[in-house]
Amino acid sequence: MITLYIETNFFITFAKNQDKDTDDLVDSKYPDKISLIKISTPSICCMEALSVLEDERNNSNRFKDDLDAERNKLQRDINSQNSKEIQKSLEKAIIESKARINDINIRLVKVLEWAANNVELINLESSILITSLNEQFIPDPTDNLILHCILNHAKTSPKKSLNDQKILLSGNSKDFGTKEIKEILSAAGIQKYVASTGDFLGWLQSI
Repeated sequence: MITLYIETNFFITFAKNQDKDTDDLVDSKYPDKISLIKISTPSICCMEALSVLEDERNNSNRFKDDLDAERNKLQRDINSQNSKEIQKSLEKAIIESKARINDINIRLVKVLEWAANNVELINLESSILITSLNEQFIPDPTDNLILHCILNHAKTSPKKSLNDQKILLSGNSKDFGTKEIKEILSAAGIQKYVASTGDFLGWLQSI
């Protein structure tokens, strides 16, 4: 059995449609191989993903407000054909920005529903929280807490056979992919780190 740990970056990458390989994993494109995997993630990653969506909405609203302000200025140039064309472009940008947020929302709901039905959600225990506050492996406190959730799960989930493997998938290589963190992961029993879903699926197909 292969235990694959994912974190917030996976959900955001899927929601923003930034990597088709995340779709392949979520949609179980390789059923003969996917059956070998148990996917786990800290439950707080789902909450963080929802917070990122809210940030995207706020940014989109600010963007719309800026474009509306520009449109109002241009409307005063009633005799300028250039102004009319720019207004049309701004109106199109507002519509497409709203469509983008709607698409992100739809895809985020899809991947969170997939997680609810197919992924083991690692609960945040008080002992993990205390440990994360005392052991700062990653500067970002949320990522540090996520890491400690994964480390605790790996340490307390012994292998059932010699062929069992534990892998961390994270596109956030700046925090989770450093040499120091890889050594910490290895000490907890997580033998492999991959920076992309494509890398993981490529490795999975090779075994």
